[in-house]
Amino acid sequence: MRILLTVHRFLPEFSAGTEVLTFDTARQLVARGHQVSVFTGIQDPAPLADEQRFDRYVHEGIPVERFHYDRVPMGGQANIVELEYDNRFLAARFRAFLREFRPDLVHFFHLQKLSASPIDVCRELGVPTVMTPTDFWLVCPLCQLRLPDNSPCSGPDPDGVNCLRHVVRVSQPRGIAAAVAALPRRLLAAAVRGTGRGALARLRPASYVRALAARPGFLRERMNRIDRVLVPSRLMEQTLLRHGLAREKIVFTRFGINLAHLAPAPRPNDPRVLRVGYIGTLFEHKGVHLLVEALRALPGEPLELHLYGDAEEYPAYGRRLRTMAARDARIQFRGTFPNRRIGEVLASLDVLAVPSVWQENTPLVVYSAQASGCPVVATDVPGLSEVVRDGENGLLFPREDAGALAGALGRLCRDRALLLRLASSAPRPKSIEEYTDELVGLYGALIRSRREIQ
Repeated sequence: MRILLTVHRFLPEFSAGTEVLTFDTARQLVARGHQVSVFTGIQDPAPLADEQRFDRYVHEGIPVERFHYDRVPMGGQANIVELEYDNRFLAARFRAFLREFRPDLVHFFHLQKLSASPIDVCRELGVPTVMTPTDFWLVCPLCQLRLPDNSPCSGPDPDGVNCLRHVVRVSQPRGIAAAVAALPRRLLAAAVRGTGRGALARLRPASYVRALAARPGFLRERMNRIDRVLVPSRLMEQTLLRHGLAREKIVFTRFGINLAHLAPAPRPNDPRVLRVGYIGTLFEHKGVHLLVEALRALPGEPLELHLYGDAEEYPAYGRRLRTMAARDARIQFRGTFPNRRIGEVLASLDVLAVPSVWQENTPLVVYSAQASGCPVVATDVPGLSEVVRDGENGLLFPREDAGALAGALGRLCRDRALLLRLASSAPRPKSIEEYTDELVGLYGALIRSRREIQ
């Protein structure tokens, strides 16, 4: 089979969970004799002409077609809000690439920055499609279904007011954001409806509001044009069903991970100190500040905190963490590491902390920890609580409750028997080989079905 995988960004520059899952899947498909290519993006603020926005490279034997994007007009399309989910310029290039590569199937791992337009191109050319949603981009323009106060968001409301307020809050100067927040809801709703009828059509902000309001309907229609949506958690399944995905499109399958470098390791590493680790993006939605706050609340406990992540990716948040951690020698910023070292890093830890403030979609690092026999202390939110069982293979604490997190860590410091019991109860996650076997079976069935119809 000839398989095209798409992802919003890719290695070697980016190696978060979605990128690693895409790459590991590509390698497994190639190992089975299939021909694979990746279509991806990278943010590039340089002033590029349209013809300069694509390049090609090869990463560890995987050919990659890459789109250089930014929040700027392109291809004659000026509305940058619309471009986020309906990029007709990219669609034209994607169409040309499909005609060149001639895939039997396209598997979308992420479409952020690429937009949903590739779905229409695949339908136009009769190419079967599969999607694995690794976050909530299909529903939320900010991907996380998280409000500015970090509380969970149920998704776009019928008139788009909540999305408008949130996007303005994170993208506009404080004065504009405050003015929009202060407007009565009924007035904002009327304004959104007015832009939909063409009111204030010549004003650029009105066109942006109109495009934002149109996003949910556009993406609801596009996700129902995908042949199968592979949901990795019940949280994702319920979310997409609630926002209009047809149930018959859904296939439930949890992520698979590369177990080659992962094996259970003895714990504790040192009976005199509890080594707590965090691995991932250092940004607010991941709740790393809560972890630092929890450790600082335990000054007398024999704890070490090892933070693995790029503190410069989000500089303001990185500075905030360093300020919070100042003069506490127990807190160490360890930077990033190649994914092949994940087993080595986890083996050096006694417990992995996942203090997210948003509803995680079962991050791969949790599965990696479980494969290493490393207990997980995680936020009690859907997605995480599906795989971390409180008191069974890990500990859960209420969202944004640094005191409860401190209590959980202090408990493990004092009760090493509990640590050992949690470590020995870690379930074996699905391997990337098993995951790819499932994909190959599904791919084959969809391709055969499409050929029979044709």
